[in-house]
Amino acid sequence: MKLWEDKRAVSLAVIAVFILFIFIWGTVSTGRGTTGSTKSKQTAQEEPQATASGAEVDIQELTNQLLNDVKYETTLELMDSSLADGMVNIEKGSTMELYMGEGTCADELVVVRATDEESAKKNQTAVEKHLKDMKQSFEDYIPEQADKIGRAVIVRCGVYVVACVTSDGKHAQDMIVEAFQQ
Repeated sequence: MKLWEDKRAVSLAVIAVFILFIFIWGTVSTGRGTTGSTKSKQTAQEEPQATASGAEVDIQELTNQLLNDVKYETTLELMDSSLADGMVNIEKGSTMELYMGEGTCADELVVVRATDEESAKKNQTAVEKHLKDMKQSFEDYIPEQADKIGRAVIVRCGVYVVACVTSDGKHAQDMIVEAFQQ
């Protein structure tokens, strides 16, 4: 009988976390999340410079490398553009790919391409706000994931902004910086 009570408690806890995630997701996706724009602690220290030749980065190749070579706790899936646009408010004319894991894991990859560098700076601020809001959502129910979000890698170079939430942040940052310095 004791075993059944423990299973029931675990089931109720899982259901409660799921309901909380749905509520948080709904709040963030409708834009009613907290506001403010402070920079993330883990913004790349040195902004990588494009090569003198002005060669464009193969952003799709970089995205594939980050998805395949960086360790994540869960499988990241490409979010529908309408959902992604509701979560990260990027500048008009910019394009974004947002890859997220399951609701109990904060792992994420965001790749944004702007039309110009000024828009890219605004997109970086939008990505930082998204991560701040996401961190606040995780703080109460999975603090370890909130800590991981606090260590997110965010790199802006030219018209690109790349952000990666993973416990393998150093590897991700090295890959991103190397891609932009080639």
